[in-house]
Amino acid sequence: MEPKMLIGDAAGLLKITNQAILKKIKTKNLKCNKTGKNIFFGYTAAKEIFNFKLKPTVLAFQIVKGGVGKTAITHALAARASLYGAKVLCIDLDQQANLTKHFGINSTNLPVMIDVVKGNAKIENSLVEITDGIHLFPSRIDNAILDDHIMVESLRLDKVYKEHIDNLRDYYDLILIDCPPALGRSVAAAALASDCIAAPVTPDAQCLTGLDLLHDGLKSIKKKYGRLVPLKILMNKFDGRTLLSREILSKILEHNIYRDCLLNTYIRQNQDFANHCAASISIFDSIKPSTAKEDIDFLTQEILDIVPSTTDQQEKISMVSIEATI
Repeated sequence: MEPKMLIGDAAGLLKITNQAILKKIKTKNLKCNKTGKNIFFGYTAAKEIFNFKLKPTVLAFQIVKGGVGKTAITHALAARASLYGAKVLCIDLDQQANLTKHFGINSTNLPVMIDVVKGNAKIENSLVEITDGIHLFPSRIDNAILDDHIMVESLRLDKVYKEHIDNLRDYYDLILIDCPPALGRSVAAAALASDCIAAPVTPDAQCLTGLDLLHDGLKSIKKKYGRLVPLKILMNKFDGRTLLSREILSKILEHNIYRDCLLNTYIRQNQDFANHCAASISIFDSIKPSTAKEDIDFLTQEILDIVPSTTDQQEKISMVSIEATI
């Protein structure tokens, strides 16, 4: 896995010329590479070129619905964030270990969260370096007993993961937690260890039911622990030409709570995510333009808060109307 940032993309974000980016690279003696006419760089150079002051953030991907793209988004977001100079840690909590597999890691003999919770390992000593700027704390099937262990040992949900993750905040700009598609003690503990929950929603009526269950779960957490974890909703696999996509988005925009939780970015349906994950590479390993890369780039900028967004809810509605006519 070798994510690449094109100098043209960097220049566009910083509103300077390609030549100015090249001058920075030369002045600071940074590593870059060239393919044809395309010049690109990775995490180490990105840190120097962008020099963003990023607020350490823990973001958990959760929703009570499988197949919504949590893992693919986590995988792509980690890659793009590293190309803006963010040091990223991905924590795989799903016993299916799809994120771990997408990164090409065999976790059979590696420590996972159940080992940490039992006191047999520490996260900081069990990380796998995927590439410059991206580390992984993997998962395997053993994590299936996390809920039972937390219950039997009467572990406090507001501490069981939070204390371990808080120790990592000084080392990472972005910590992404890929949760299983369920409610339970482990998922609740991940929420309490996070600054925000991101819930991907696809054009599927069952997704709204899953979103309701997640929202109710977060309310229960607030009632018991006195903390309301912010919820952000991300439209995924969106196609403005289809009636179902427009209906699901409209229901969210009309909801008195969800409309204020909706991220400005939405991600369009694109097979590139599945293809690249299956190959254990990121969509940003390629320099070929794609809508998948465009959408994840906008999402990354919004999550890292590196570009003020001007898109409001009314513009979203207008955009859906425009796409419906294409």
